[in-house]
Amino acid sequence: MRKIKIIVVHGYTATANSNFFPALKAELENENVEVQVLNLPNSMHPVFEDWINYLAKEIPHYDENTIFVGHSLGCVSILNFLQKKEIKIRGLYLVSGFVEEVPIPELEPFVKPKIDYAKIMKIAFIRVVYSAKDDYIIPYKLTEKMAEKLRARFILLEEGKHFKDRDGFTKFPLLERMIRANCEDTMEMLLE
Repeated sequence: MRKIKIIVVHGYTATANSNFFPALKAELENENVEVQVLNLPNSMHPVFEDWINYLAKEIPHYDENTIFVGHSLGCVSILNFLQKKEIKIRGLYLVSGFVEEVPIPELEPFVKPKIDYAKIMKIAFIRVVYSAKDDYIIPYKLTEKMAEKLRARFILLEEGKHFKDRDGFTKFPLLERMIRANCEDTMEMLLE
């Protein structure tokens, strides 16, 4: 039986050890689920091509048992990466992301490529997007726009800010529960 693989892509100024990522890995990883939290290059001054090339190198194989989790800049990076192939995935969970516009000028190159939303919808069976009303980095309206473009389920929390550890956000129980439910559904299908 093949394992479910969860791939976590962090955002701007973050690392694999930032925010809610270590807790997510600790909560979800088990004998049937592998969690890989990537450490993208030069996150303080990210370069679009470097990030996409890194994703291609670190994720040479993925399939219908793969779940992608993105945070902030990691969301649009995942979308740009996924649209290059016709490979179906199990789920896409995007936190405080954006497409087409971003309030941080340094990140403009990440929103320049046109996203093929129809293709993403075709390859990602489950699409869930999270934001918080008090997000002070990426206004929730930008994340809501991303959810609309992807026809994703949009979950707007009253608070959570930008889901960063510096704001005391080191665990994301709602995200953990939703991914766990997805993994359990997948395991049941694999056992049938």
